[in-house]
Amino acid sequence: MITQQLINPKSIVVIGASNDVTKPGGKLLKNLIDHQFAGKLYVSNPKEDEIQGVKSYRNLNDLPQTDLAILAIAAKYCPDTVNLLARHKGTRAFIILSAGFHEENEEGAELERRIVATIEETGGCLIGPNCIGVMNPNYTGVFTLPIPKLVPHGVDFITGSGATAVFIL
Repeated sequence: MITQQLINPKSIVVIGASNDVTKPGGKLLKNLIDHQFAGKLYVSNPKEDEIQGVKSYRNLNDLPQTDLAILAIAAKYCPDTVNLLARHKGTRAFIILSAGFHEENEEGAELERRIVATIEETGGCLIGPNCIGVMNPNYTGVFTLPIPKLVPHGVDFITGSGATAVFIL
């Protein structure tokens, strides 16, 4: 189910944010900052105190409640991260950029099943895993370029292929 927390979040946390803009978590954060996300922006990385000028939460338990979590971390960490945020922080929308799920092997498929179970049990919303993100007039939650100018009366475009999306954009 698509929720307001996904379409128009008041707060976003980037899990796996980086100062290295060649990494998905770094590029995505840069896009959110450069395109002036109007809500509260948080980042989490256990190795950093600040990332691209934004305070970094080393421990997920210290994060404030957020509407949307965008994950750019190894697949093996995603189920527990989604579980903690959904059940203890009230996060209801998730975008998982990470690969390594059902498209890779049975172990990855099990990780994905655990994530989906948590989302279903908590009434959340999930885009991904293994995607380039979401971009709309409210925020630019993608790690790719180019970023087109979005207009309110434009065309909606949904694709199951990140490569196709980047080619068309």
